[in-house]
Amino acid sequence: MIIVLITLLVLMIAGYLIKKKVEIKWVMFFSGILLMICAIFLHIPLLTEEKSSGVPFFDLFKLIGEVFTKQLTGASFILMLLFGYTAFMREIGANQMTVYLFSRPLSRLKYKALLIPFFYLIGNVLGLMIPSASSLSVLLMTTAYPILVSAGVSPLSVGAVIAMAATIAPTPLGADNILAADALSMDVGTYVFDYHAKVSLPVILILAVIHFFWQRFCDKREQASGFSFKSEIIESGVGATCVPRFYAILPMLPLIILIIFNVILKKVNVGMVEVTLCSFVLAILCEVIRKRSIQHGFESIQCFFDGMGVGLTTVVIQVIAAMTFVEGLKVIGVIDFLTGEIHQLAGASFILMLFFCLLALGIGLLSGSGLALFYACVELMPSFAPFVNLLMLAIPMQFVSHLVKSISPVSPTVIIISSMLKVAPYRLVKRTIVPSIIGMILSMLLSYLLF
Repeated sequence: MIIVLITLLVLMIAGYLIKKKVEIKWVMFFSGILLMICAIFLHIPLLTEEKSSGVPFFDLFKLIGEVFTKQLTGASFILMLLFGYTAFMREIGANQMTVYLFSRPLSRLKYKALLIPFFYLIGNVLGLMIPSASSLSVLLMTTAYPILVSAGVSPLSVGAVIAMAATIAPTPLGADNILAADALSMDVGTYVFDYHAKVSLPVILILAVIHFFWQRFCDKREQASGFSFKSEIIESGVGATCVPRFYAILPMLPLIILIIFNVILKKVNVGMVEVTLCSFVLAILCEVIRKRSIQHGFESIQCFFDGMGVGLTTVVIQVIAAMTFVEGLKVIGVIDFLTGEIHQLAGASFILMLFFCLLALGIGLLSGSGLALFYACVELMPSFAPFVNLLMLAIPMQFVSHLVKSISPVSPTVIIISSMLKVAPYRLVKRTIVPSIIGMILSMLLSYLLF
């Protein structure tokens, strides 16, 4: 019982700090360390006798060091490579060209009322290749936004769809999918294409329809209330890139190679590391040919490694903080206690699914994203494997962690879009809250029925 009380106290302190806008990754990191320190005082060994240094105080730092080593040589290394590749794509103008070519046909659509659902679907396709919600938001606001507003779509409707674009698309390039697959001991392609897509694709199609009706309803309501919004067309940055149109395929290259070898040619098992590095080399060759100079073609290579550094300081550090928190929960013994208690509950699967989703929703609203918490919780889920289908826990929580970014006023995505639109964040949230909540409910329902 003392273990449970200590854990609850640490969680209460963590919740208070998150409410006070302290970065969630640091809250989780030091909460994990605090739990480890409590374990030392309770004479609970942090490491096995073979691994122990013989001094509990140094075992604390040895355990943290093992968390760093495991992440930097495992799934997190893949994330850093993907961040580097995305940075390289942005530097050479390939990302901008991809978004431009995908969004340009919308202006030729005969039935303008269908622009919103089609744009939402295109946004999710782009989310397969550019899984960073913030990066995709900026790209879409500077490329697709002027096209759609000029075609007669209301600015807030466009902003709402962009806010929900890079959320639940089934992409093997996404950090959350890579880490979830790693925690559930399966290949990322298997996790995404065999399980994630079974839930995400129906939800995306339904949300496209929801957006069609909800955005029209909001437009009519705001017109009736006298709300006027004067749009300023945001200048597109595509023209400045001057890159060939075939560059639009480069951001898709890792995804295309992965699908060809792992989905179509199922006997071949190609990993994300080799796929990303192969795509990077091919992209460099394209630059050398375009600039007709090896020296000038190599000029942008450094941004790949700079992008890896950005990945380390943004996503990977969140993962390490989450894993430190998980290790703290494990060593103090609260995980073993919970698994023993939950095993005796009737309907444990549904209760756990609801618990994890509500936890992600609450933390996401406060912090702007539930992904840091998802990274921690997905690592804990294998503990419940004997009596719960882990997919029924991981996928709904993952979807809620993403969708909550569209309805939190402190979310980077909401802040970026609302500031570019020059409106208060709550006006954008009004446009996203109904589709987001429906998406959350659908993800839980489909996961419960399918898994």
